[in-house]
Amino acid sequence: MKEISYEILDLMEQYGVQEDGIEQILKQGSQPELLMALSPLRSSLIQWLEIKPEERVLEIGSDYGALTGCLAQKSKEVLVLDERLENLEVNRRRWGNLENIHYQQGSLEELKEECFPWVFCIGPRRGECKLPELIHRAAERVKENGRLALAIQNTSGMKLWAGGESDPDEWSASLEGLKQILGQLKGRTEFYYPMPDYKLPSAIYSDRYLPPKGELPSLFAEYERPRFRVFSEEEAYDAVGEIGGFPRFANAFFVIWEKL
Repeated sequence: MKEISYEILDLMEQYGVQEDGIEQILKQGSQPELLMALSPLRSSLIQWLEIKPEERVLEIGSDYGALTGCLAQKSKEVLVLDERLENLEVNRRRWGNLENIHYQQGSLEELKEECFPWVFCIGPRRGECKLPELIHRAAERVKENGRLALAIQNTSGMKLWAGGESDPDEWSASLEGLKQILGQLKGRTEFYYPMPDYKLPSAIYSDRYLPPKGELPSLFAEYERPRFRVFSEEEAYDAVGEIGGFPRFANAFFVIWEKL
Protein backbone atom coordinates (compact mmCIF):
# COMPACT_ATOMS: atom_id res chain seq x y z
CA MET A 1 0.00 0.00 0.00
CA LYS A 2 1.20 3.47 -0.82
CA GLU A 3 2.16 5.85 1.99
CA ILE A 4 -0.74 8.15 2.94
CA SER A 5 0.54 9.65 6.20
CA TYR A 6 0.09 13.28 5.15
CA GLU A 7 -3.41 12.61 3.82
CA ILE A 8 -4.39 10.98 7.10
CA LEU A 9 -2.95 13.89 9.08
CA ASP A 10 -5.01 16.35 7.00
CA LEU A 11 -8.16 14.29 7.60
CA MET A 12 -7.42 14.13 11.32
CA GLU A 13 -7.18 17.92 11.37
CA GLN A 14 -10.60 18.08 9.74
CA TYR A 15 -12.47 15.35 11.61
CA GLY A 16 -10.45 14.82 14.79
CA VAL A 17 -8.89 11.68 16.22
CA GLN A 18 -11.66 10.48 18.50
CA GLU A 19 -13.65 7.37 17.59
CA ASP A 20 -16.39 9.33 15.83
CA GLY A 21 -13.77 11.28 13.87
CA ILE A 22 -12.08 8.09 12.67
CA GLU A 23 -15.51 6.76 11.65
CA GLN A 24 -16.12 9.89 9.58
CA ILE A 25 -12.76 9.53 7.86
CA LEU A 26 -13.56 5.91 6.99
CA LYS A 27 -17.04 6.83 5.73
CA GLN A 28 -15.98 9.67 3.47
CA GLY A 29 -12.65 8.24 2.30
CA SER A 30 -12.56 6.63 -1.12
CA GLN A 31 -9.05 5.19 -0.86
CA PRO A 32 -8.77 1.53 0.15
CA GLU A 33 -5.56 2.46 1.96
CA LEU A 34 -7.62 4.39 4.53
CA LEU A 35 -9.54 1.28 5.54
CA MET A 36 -6.32 -0.70 5.79
CA ALA A 37 -4.75 2.03 7.94
CA LEU A 38 -7.59 3.02 10.28
CA SER A 39 -10.12 0.20 10.50
CA PRO A 40 -10.61 -1.12 14.07
CA LEU A 41 -10.75 -4.61 12.52
CA ARG A 42 -6.97 -4.49 12.14
CA SER A 43 -6.47 -5.30 15.82
CA SER A 44 -8.26 -8.65 15.48
CA LEU A 45 -4.90 -10.04 14.33
CA ILE A 46 -3.43 -9.72 17.83
CA GLN A 47 -6.33 -9.34 20.28
CA TRP A 48 -6.12 -13.03 21.21
CA LEU A 49 -2.42 -12.97 22.14
CA GLU A 50 -1.56 -13.42 25.82
CA ILE A 51 0.64 -10.42 26.51
CA LYS A 52 1.23 -9.92 30.22
CA PRO A 53 0.43 -6.49 31.71
CA GLU A 54 3.97 -6.16 33.09
CA GLU A 55 5.66 -6.83 29.72
CA ARG A 56 7.24 -4.28 27.39
CA VAL A 57 6.64 -4.45 23.65
CA LEU A 58 8.67 -3.32 20.65
CA GLU A 59 6.69 -2.53 17.50
CA ILE A 60 8.86 -2.31 14.39
CA GLY A 61 7.06 -0.03 11.96
CA SER A 62 4.34 2.38 13.06
CA ASP A 63 1.71 1.18 10.56
CA TYR A 64 -0.41 4.29 11.28
CA GLY A 65 -1.12 2.97 14.78
CA ALA A 66 -3.25 0.10 13.47
CA LEU A 67 -2.12 -2.23 16.27
CA THR A 68 -0.42 0.16 18.69
CA GLY A 69 -3.51 0.96 20.76
CA CYS A 70 -4.31 -2.71 21.29
CA LEU A 71 -0.70 -3.45 22.28
CA ALA A 72 -0.72 -0.55 24.74
CA GLN A 73 -3.90 -1.81 26.40
CA LYS A 74 -2.38 -5.26 26.86
CA SER A 75 1.15 -4.37 27.98
CA LYS A 76 3.06 -2.15 30.36
CA GLU A 77 4.79 -0.14 27.64
CA VAL A 78 5.07 -0.01 23.86
CA LEU A 79 8.05 1.38 21.97
CA VAL A 80 7.14 2.23 18.38
CA LEU A 81 10.11 2.37 16.02
CA ASP A 82 9.78 3.85 12.54
CA GLU A 83 12.13 5.63 10.16
CA ARG A 84 9.39 7.93 8.87
CA LEU A 85 8.50 10.77 11.23
CA GLU A 86 5.12 11.35 9.56
CA ASN A 87 4.05 7.76 10.27
CA LEU A 88 4.91 8.22 13.93
CA GLU A 89 2.94 11.46 13.97
CA VAL A 90 -0.21 9.72 12.72
CA ASN A 91 0.24 7.14 15.46
CA ARG A 92 0.92 9.76 18.12
CA ARG A 93 -2.20 11.75 17.25
CA ARG A 94 -4.33 8.64 17.18
CA TRP A 95 -3.21 7.30 20.57
CA GLY A 96 -1.95 10.44 22.29
CA ASN A 97 -4.20 9.75 25.27
CA LEU A 98 -2.24 6.58 26.12
CA GLU A 99 0.81 7.45 28.23
CA ASN A 100 2.51 4.05 27.95
CA ILE A 101 3.36 4.48 24.25
CA HIS A 102 6.77 5.89 23.30
CA TYR A 103 7.79 6.84 19.76
CA GLN A 104 11.28 6.72 18.29
CA GLN A 105 12.39 7.65 14.81
CA GLY A 106 15.06 5.37 13.41
CA SER A 107 15.91 1.81 12.44
CA LEU A 108 16.72 -1.35 14.38
CA GLU A 109 20.41 -0.65 13.89
CA GLU A 110 20.01 2.69 15.71
CA LEU A 111 18.05 1.25 18.61
CA LYS A 112 20.10 1.00 21.78
CA GLU A 113 21.01 -2.49 22.96
CA GLU A 114 17.78 -3.63 24.54
CA CYS A 115 15.60 -6.74 24.39
CA PHE A 116 11.86 -7.16 24.84
CA PRO A 117 9.46 -9.95 25.84
CA TRP A 118 7.50 -9.22 22.66
CA VAL A 119 8.68 -7.85 19.30
CA PHE A 120 6.14 -7.17 16.55
CA CYS A 121 7.06 -6.90 12.89
CA ILE A 122 3.78 -6.64 10.98
CA GLY A 123 3.94 -6.25 7.20
CA PRO A 124 7.68 -5.40 7.01
CA ARG A 125 8.37 -2.91 4.27
CA ARG A 126 11.09 -3.35 1.70
CA GLY A 127 14.32 -1.46 2.23
CA GLU A 128 18.07 -1.83 2.08
CA CYS A 129 17.87 -4.69 4.57
CA LYS A 130 16.90 -8.05 3.02
CA LEU A 131 14.13 -10.10 4.63
CA PRO A 132 16.34 -12.77 6.29
CA GLU A 133 18.54 -10.08 7.80
CA LEU A 134 15.52 -8.10 8.98
CA ILE A 135 14.00 -11.13 10.70
CA HIS A 136 17.30 -12.05 12.33
CA ARG A 137 17.80 -8.49 13.60
CA ALA A 138 14.27 -8.45 14.99
CA ALA A 139 14.90 -11.81 16.67
CA GLU A 140 18.01 -10.39 18.32
CA ARG A 141 15.75 -7.91 20.15
CA VAL A 142 13.73 -10.72 21.75
CA LYS A 143 14.44 -11.67 25.35
CA GLU A 144 15.05 -15.30 26.26
CA ASN A 145 11.66 -17.05 26.29
CA GLY A 146 10.24 -13.97 24.58
CA ARG A 147 8.42 -13.93 21.27
CA LEU A 148 8.66 -12.39 17.83
CA ALA A 149 5.35 -11.88 16.04
CA LEU A 150 5.74 -11.59 12.27
CA ALA A 151 2.98 -11.03 9.68
CA ILE A 152 3.88 -11.26 6.03
CA GLN A 153 2.19 -11.83 2.67
CA ASN A 154 2.65 -15.16 0.89
CA THR A 155 4.35 -15.19 -2.52
CA SER A 156 2.17 -18.21 -3.39
CA GLY A 157 -1.09 -16.95 -1.91
CA MET A 158 -4.21 -18.24 -3.65
CA LYS A 159 -5.48 -14.73 -4.40
CA LEU A 160 -2.38 -14.11 -6.55
CA TRP A 161 -3.11 -17.18 -8.66
CA ALA A 162 -6.73 -16.00 -8.97
CA GLY A 163 -5.86 -12.53 -10.29
CA GLY A 164 -5.03 -10.53 -7.17
CA GLU A 165 -1.89 -8.51 -6.54
CA SER A 166 0.67 -8.44 -3.76
CA ASP A 167 1.80 -5.20 -2.14
CA PRO A 168 5.05 -4.30 -3.94
CA ASP A 169 6.22 -2.15 -1.02
CA GLU A 170 6.11 -5.03 1.46
CA TRP A 171 8.26 -8.10 1.81
CA SER A 172 6.68 -11.43 1.00
CA ALA A 173 7.82 -15.02 1.36
CA SER A 174 6.74 -18.55 0.57
CA LEU A 175 5.96 -21.02 3.33
CA GLU A 176 9.14 -22.95 2.61
CA GLY A 177 11.26 -19.81 2.43
CA LEU A 178 9.94 -18.46 5.71
CA LYS A 179 10.48 -21.79 7.46
CA GLN A 180 14.06 -21.82 6.18
CA ILE A 181 14.76 -18.33 7.54
CA LEU A 182 13.21 -19.08 10.94
CA GLY A 183 14.88 -22.49 11.03
CA GLN A 184 18.23 -20.72 11.29
CA LEU A 185 17.13 -19.26 14.62
CA LYS A 186 17.22 -21.16 17.89
CA GLY A 187 13.63 -21.33 18.98
CA ARG A 188 10.13 -22.71 18.51
CA THR A 189 7.83 -21.51 15.72
CA GLU A 190 4.05 -21.61 15.32
CA PHE A 191 2.39 -20.71 12.03
CA TYR A 192 -1.03 -19.10 11.76
CA TYR A 193 -3.00 -18.30 8.63
CA PRO A 194 -5.17 -15.16 8.79
CA MET A 195 -7.91 -15.03 6.15
CA PRO A 196 -8.48 -13.33 3.82
CA ASP A 197 -5.12 -11.84 4.88
CA TYR A 198 -3.34 -10.37 7.89
CA LYS A 199 -4.53 -6.80 7.34
CA LEU A 200 -8.25 -7.34 7.90
CA PRO A 201 -8.55 -10.91 9.15
CA SER A 202 -12.02 -12.33 9.73
CA ALA A 203 -10.62 -15.74 10.71
CA ILE A 204 -7.24 -17.07 11.85
CA TYR A 205 -6.34 -20.72 11.34
CA SER A 206 -3.35 -22.73 12.52
CA ASP A 207 -1.68 -26.06 11.88
CA ARG A 208 -3.75 -27.37 14.78
CA TYR A 209 -7.00 -26.29 13.11
CA LEU A 210 -7.16 -25.82 9.36
CA PRO A 211 -10.39 -24.82 7.62
CA PRO A 212 -12.66 -27.76 6.77
CA LYS A 213 -14.45 -27.79 3.45
CA GLY A 214 -16.88 -24.90 3.04
CA GLU A 215 -15.87 -23.01 6.21
CA LEU A 216 -13.68 -20.22 4.81
CA PRO A 217 -15.02 -16.66 5.22
CA SER A 218 -15.29 -14.19 2.36
CA LEU A 219 -11.94 -14.18 0.60
CA PHE A 220 -12.06 -10.64 -0.74
CA ALA A 221 -10.35 -8.20 1.60
CA GLU A 222 -12.45 -5.05 1.90
CA TYR A 223 -9.59 -2.67 1.19
CA GLU A 224 -8.70 -4.35 -2.10
CA ARG A 225 -9.58 -2.75 -5.37
CA PRO A 226 -12.11 -4.62 -7.57
CA ARG A 227 -10.42 -7.40 -9.51
CA PHE A 228 -11.31 -10.10 -11.97
CA ARG A 229 -11.24 -13.54 -10.37
CA VAL A 230 -9.73 -16.13 -12.69
CA PHE A 231 -11.29 -18.97 -10.68
CA SER A 232 -13.17 -19.60 -7.44
CA GLU A 233 -10.67 -19.31 -4.61
CA GLU A 234 -13.10 -21.00 -2.23
CA GLU A 235 -13.34 -24.12 -4.41
CA ALA A 236 -9.57 -24.14 -4.95
CA TYR A 237 -8.93 -23.96 -1.20
CA ASP A 238 -11.36 -26.81 -0.61
CA ALA A 239 -9.48 -28.91 -3.17
CA VAL A 240 -5.97 -28.26 -1.86
CA GLY A 241 -7.19 -28.54 1.71
CA GLU A 242 -8.23 -32.14 1.13
CA ILE A 243 -4.61 -33.02 0.37
CA GLY A 244 -3.09 -30.90 3.14
CA GLY A 245 -2.08 -28.00 0.91
CA PHE A 246 -3.89 -25.11 2.59
CA PRO A 247 -0.86 -23.66 4.46
CA ARG A 248 1.20 -23.44 1.28
CA PHE A 249 -1.46 -21.33 -0.47
CA ALA A 250 -2.72 -19.18 2.41
CA ASN A 251 -2.69 -15.52 1.45
CA ALA A 252 -0.58 -14.51 4.44
CA PHE A 253 1.32 -15.89 7.41
CA PHE A 254 1.23 -14.79 11.03
CA VAL A 255 4.18 -16.41 12.77
CA ILE A 256 4.97 -16.54 16.48
CA TRP A 257 8.62 -17.42 17.11
CA GLU A 258 9.65 -18.14 20.70
CA LYS A 259 13.30 -17.66 21.67
CA LEU A 260 14.69 -20.60 23.61
